[in-house]
Amino acid sequence: MKLRNAFTLVELLVVIAIIGVLIAMLLPAVQQAREAARRSQCSNNVKQIGLGLHNYHDTFGSLPSGWIDDDPYDDITNANLLGWGALLLPFIEQSSLHDAMDSVGAFDGKWFSIPAMTTASAAVPTPYAKTVISGYICPSDPTGSFNLTYGGFAKSNYTGIGGIGYRTDNTPGSLYPVPTGAFYDNSRIKFRDIRDGLTNTFLIGERSTITHPDPLDVKYGTIWIGGRIQTEYYLNNAIVSTTLAYKLNGVPGHHNLTSAHPGGAQFLFGDGSSHFISDTINPVSYQNLGSIAEGNVVGEY
Repeated sequence: MKLRNAFTLVELLVVIAIIGVLIAMLLPAVQQAREAARRSQCSNNVKQIGLGLHNYHDTFGSLPSGWIDDDPYDDITNANLLGWGALLLPFIEQSSLHDAMDSVGAFDGKWFSIPAMTTASAAVPTPYAKTVISGYICPSDPTGSFNLTYGGFAKSNYTGIGGIGYRTDNTPGSLYPVPTGAFYDNSRIKFRDIRDGLTNTFLIGERSTITHPDPLDVKYGTIWIGGRIQTEYYLNNAIVSTTLAYKLNGVPGHHNLTSAHPGGAQFLFGDGSSHFISDTINPVSYQNLGSIAEGNVVGEY
């Protein structure tokens, strides 16, 4: 009788267990490698935005406004509320989109009142405000390409830094502190205005769109096109404050600067460099980095 070679049941179970252990050890390494690649792509997005901002400054003599608003105090006419992300389009290889928006009058009146900006048609199959721009999206952000909280328009994960405020309403009793950063309504900041130094100043930071079991920890993100009403002023510009509600990850606040990257978020500095800022940064250093001309020592970060 010829004997057959075969695995015993015990041997087979041991092999399966070993394979299971190896997979369990390998998966975290694969996930870390993927996140490292996504974080690198996000950093590259930020650098490209920085290059676009520098080219914009070279062309027009200033940075773009955080958004355009002809009556930031009264909030009645609000023309045209396009944000810096829309103004920057020709400088991030999106000239055709910019020209198409210009051809329908988006830079002359309220952008959201123009059908081609918001509603699909035979002539404009993809409304311009719903055109997804990959360079404005962090690949680690877990939601889709559109911000469902704000009209379903194409989202952005990058927002301008307004310092301790994001609009210029400094009327008595106002809830809006005077901005100390580079981006707010009608800002048009010049590099010479950044007296704290380009290497010591935030221009752009990350903002996530993240769901969370605790409603206070939901992150609403932003849209690149601009805003529509007064309560959307913060879509394009963010506060950087010593108040804990405006720190990075893990702190309640729908519109605080945050990211889907573990441990911190990407920030663009005035010199065009991208830095990953830890969510454990000292709050005072954090605020100082968000201001352009306060004269304070930044400190460690």
